[in-house]
Amino acid sequence: MNKTLFFLIFQCCFLVSGAQIIKLDTLLKIITPNNVKIQYAGNIGMFSSGIGYTSPNKRWEGNLLYGYVPAKYAVEPIHSATIKGKFSSLLREYADGFEIKWLQIGLWYNYSFGDPYFFKLPSYYDSGYYYFSTAVNVGLTVGSEFRYKRWGLYYELGTTEKRTINYVKNLKSVGFNEIWNIGLGAIYYIK
Repeated sequence: MNKTLFFLIFQCCFLVSGAQIIKLDTLLKIITPNNVKIQYAGNIGMFSSGIGYTSPNKRWEGNLLYGYVPAKYAVEPIHSATIKGKFSSLLREYADGFEIKWLQIGLWYNYSFGDPYFFKLPSYYDSGYYYFSTAVNVGLTVGSEFRYKRWGLYYELGTTEKRTINYVKNLKSVGFNEIWNIGLGAIYYIK
């Protein structure tokens, strides 16, 4: 009786764990990113890297990136996280695995970690001293991507909400060319 009960419990555990393996396998296929990327500049860190997901029609892309600015270029090292979305309106596939996304339009949200950055104005500042959060940045980009088989290179020309606001409020002192930045990156496509 005890052996039979033990055997039944063991079989039930095996069946349940087998079902979880199948579900886990399906889950892993879904959460595995389509690509990994590295980027230089572009207002999300001097160096950034992360993962990307692409829609089945290859027109929509979502990215999650970690950015870093070394202490040599800031008062202290800056660490940030970015969520970026892109839409490819002009996509052309050519022979032998060569593809160009001629026009990509993107929107990103970036959060900088650390004491120098705040989401809500600290009490030691007078009301209105800063009219925006120093921890959160929102940016718009326009760019292109060139892909050959599993490798891609891209560029993004972009600006942030803070630069745009400063330009609009200070037309005489902030030049239009001063609100723009460029980011350059490389992508490896996993699937």
